[in-house]
Amino acid sequence: MSMPVLETERLVLRAPGPEDVDRCAELLGDYEVSKMLSRVPYPYDIETGRVHLANAAERWQDWRNAEELGFQIDHEGQMIGGLGFKKLRQTPEIGYWLGRPYWGKGFMSEALCAAVSWLFENTGHQIVACEAMTENPASLQVAKKVGFREVGQVDCASVSRGGIVPAIRAEVTQKEFLNGH
Repeated sequence: MSMPVLETERLVLRAPGPEDVDRCAELLGDYEVSKMLSRVPYPYDIETGRVHLANAAERWQDWRNAEELGFQIDHEGQMIGGLGFKKLRQTPEIGYWLGRPYWGKGFMSEALCAAVSWLFENTGHQIVACEAMTENPASLQVAKKVGFREVGQVDCASVSRGGIVPAIRAEVTQKEFLNGH
């Protein structure tokens, strides 16, 4: 099965690959980006990144049985960020990031909408969750813009910070999402 390529008005969401490692290192090497992510180390490690991207690409070979799936986000032929679903055998959780030069332009709302649409159209899931660190209100605003609603406070691991930080959990059901779109 080939990986879907999702196209929006301005973006292309596609499978990650090892060839993305230099761009990931450039964008995720910015502490202002990595400090808001749960699983990205700072400084960004090229070899770990290469392995992660190769594994992410391989998961698309049997995506219906994958525990997690990721997309790279391209704008005008250049990768600008990524998003991914984890816990696909439970209640899926989506995480997302953009390189700092691309903040505040509506790119993530556009990408998040496309990815959540894809999940609901191609799986049996009825709900998707996300977590945004409380000190990252822009991330929570993106989720709300797409239809997520706050459901509680949680603790979120942060590899780059070496600890736990407070976060807000938000969820959207398939029905809520489809009614809003």
